[in-house]
Amino acid sequence: MFTFVPALIYIMNWTKAVNGFVLLLILVQFEVFEGLMRGDCNMMNRSSRKSGYTLVEVLVVVTIMGVLSSMGVAGLRNAVINSRMKDCALNTAAFLERIANEANRMSKRLCAKMAGDNEQTLYVYMANDCNAGSIENVDPFDSLTIEAPARFSCDNVDLTVFEGTDWASDGALFIPRIGLSAAPVKGYVCMQYGNSDVYGAVEKTRNNNMLIPQWRTGSYWNKL
Repeated sequence: MFTFVPALIYIMNWTKAVNGFVLLLILVQFEVFEGLMRGDCNMMNRSSRKSGYTLVEVLVVVTIMGVLSSMGVAGLRNAVINSRMKDCALNTAAFLERIANEANRMSKRLCAKMAGDNEQTLYVYMANDCNAGSIENVDPFDSLTIEAPARFSCDNVDLTVFEGTDWASDGALFIPRIGLSAAPVKGYVCMQYGNSDVYGAVEKTRNNNMLIPQWRTGSYWNKL
């Protein structure tokens, strides 16, 4: 009987993430089963019965809760990943918009680019271009970091739907412009959650003066 204690503790911890309806369903199923068990036991000598749950009752409850919890955990994990990538896209768009405003405010050129193998951080440098020689000895002016396993690079996805180049790897030069965004005329930043098929992106097109955050899971990009 004691071998079931770790399993029960594990399941009880997971039930904190299960909503009230599922818990109510489990309790109802348990009460029905308990009533049936007690009905079947009427033939037994009542004086020999003891209070508490039988091993069969515990096994049934553990099985039901385990199945429901596994289903809920999988759905919860996908929801968390989707939410995180949407937040990454929105935060990156807001960050780049702020850099564009800073470039116009200071009348200075700013370069946004990843540095080395660090795929979680976009650095911003005060430089006339984004060549490696121009920024390698320059302290970052600002930066944006996303939480791993999200990263500023994308694999196994068609990026030809976007105009221009990848700002994270190739760099984006923000040039002051009166009445217009200082961001490059076109380009994009793509983000991916680990090796999953959930992506985020920020795109700048020639015909739009604003940066557009997007999100993808499946076959299509959706604007946020």
